[in-house]
Amino acid sequence: MSQYNTKQGETLLRFLQENSSRHFTAAEIETQLALTGEKLGKATVYRRLDRLVEGGKVRRFVADDAKSCCYQYIGDGHCREHFHLKCYKCGELLHVECDYLDKMQAHILEHHGFTVDREKITICGVCEKCSV
Repeated sequence: MSQYNTKQGETLLRFLQENSSRHFTAAEIETQLALTGEKLGKATVYRRLDRLVEGGKVRRFVADDAKSCCYQYIGDGHCREHFHLKCYKCGELLHVECDYLDKMQAHILEHHGFTVDREKITICGVCEKCSV
């Protein structure tokens, strides 16, 4: 039996799947679900998110303010294989596979002896839609 096999777990997982191009804090998830009539308490949201992270379905990373965590659905774990770009204005998280960034990662390792963890790196700026 799946560890997500409760109404609350399924609701949270479905929300994250439907919004997989974005990331949310636990409080934002709670608020968004409440707007759709789904009432999940803060403790329930955190508990379910922890299980989804442990199960490899959701990625957790430190938010911009370094005081909270953000969560994003990754499903099959593909987010460990590429870089991310985050828009400050709309919050969209773009998945980027780029030879230039791969070369930058190789350069950092070769010349600086430092291994970049792609899963934790997010490049912040303004997306094309928001820059017009």
